[in-house]
Amino acid sequence: MQTLTAHRSTTATLPPRPTSLGLLPLYIAHSLSHVLLGIYPAVLFVLREEFAASYTLLGSFFTAAMLLYGVGAFPTGVLLNRIHPLHVVRACLAMAAMAATLIAVAPSAGVMAAGLLLLGLAFSPYHTAANTLISRASGNDARLTAHHGMFGSLGLAVGPAFGSVLAYAVDWRLPFAVGAAITVAALLYTFALPPLANARDMHTDPGHSLGVTHVKALSLVFAITICLGFVFRGFETYLPSLVIQRADLFAGSRLVQGGLLASLIYIVGFFGQLWAAKLGRHRKVERIYTALLLGQALLLVVAYAATEWPLILVLLLFSLFHFTTQPIDNVLTGKYTSLNRRGLGYGLSFGLSFAVGSFAAVAGGAIADAAGGELHWIYLMLAAVALLAALCGAALTMLAQRLRAAPPQPSTALPLDSHPAR
Repeated sequence: MQTLTAHRSTTATLPPRPTSLGLLPLYIAHSLSHVLLGIYPAVLFVLREEFAASYTLLGSFFTAAMLLYGVGAFPTGVLLNRIHPLHVVRACLAMAAMAATLIAVAPSAGVMAAGLLLLGLAFSPYHTAANTLISRASGNDARLTAHHGMFGSLGLAVGPAFGSVLAYAVDWRLPFAVGAAITVAALLYTFALPPLANARDMHTDPGHSLGVTHVKALSLVFAITICLGFVFRGFETYLPSLVIQRADLFAGSRLVQGGLLASLIYIVGFFGQLWAAKLGRHRKVERIYTALLLGQALLLVVAYAATEWPLILVLLLFSLFHFTTQPIDNVLTGKYTSLNRRGLGYGLSFGLSFAVGSFAAVAGGAIADAAGGELHWIYLMLAAVALLAALCGAALTMLAQRLRAAPPQPSTALPLDSHPAR
């Protein structure tokens, strides 16, 4: 009787479910993380000329930074049952402001690379912490997960234009300096967030999940996550330079043209995230997910061959498909992990995605250099990886059909999942 009373008392004192408006400071932090990381690809064309560097070398800098970006997610998932995710988000922003400042004042390419590494490390815990916080506090609500992703897409859209326009106006250092100042403001804004429930405060998972950690399904989700991470990192790293090389559409600076067109392509991704807010709640979400993955593979093949406006149109459609899959991927990670293991699940998801995906930058650079600097060959490589993701999606769809017919068996679920972390 005392246990029941204590449970009711704890439940009664839990903060209310969050709203998108209440989570706005967190959404802005997500957007800013992508703005800062998007500056480097936007000025890559300038850096190649200034430092007389190959795409392989510049790509290896970004690979190293993105590898740190991914590796930091692994320990974050373990720590989130002991440290409130919001504290982790604030630490990310503080370190990112220092990293952007270091890049802005770097006297050499080596110091610039060191600042880039620090920037990747700074944001490495962010996605794990923020998505765990939203999933726990909202009951794995696909709508709020998608809204968080939409602001990330806005950041991706702003990043290339922000970087290229400021670099063209003054110098490639300026966007990093301005980004550092904005990051400090975003850090201060996070203190306006309302109280948010954490896993240790909750006794049940009220959201859209199986209630247990299903190993087979989660393994397939992670395999797709790795493929998507690789596709996205290769796509992002060379997108502005690809547009400069293959689509001369209007007069003016090629640097600004590449940045603006890349931003346009990312803006469409915002609507993909919005679409995912509805698709993520569908009963047969795995089937929809697989169709979107297959669509990406086909569009990347077309992007390999296209030039001028047809290339831009194909990249716009690819952006819509790709960014629709990102929130769905996060929803499926939450679906196939228990509340107790949600932080660990997101830690593995983002760690694998960013760490393995980071190698797309150096692999793409090597392919481009071997092809005489022709960047469109990179997109043929990415198409093959997207096709592998679609095959894993088909396997996940068949498994999900079996799970709908029967509950998870003990051999496919981790023990003690029903007990929340203390």
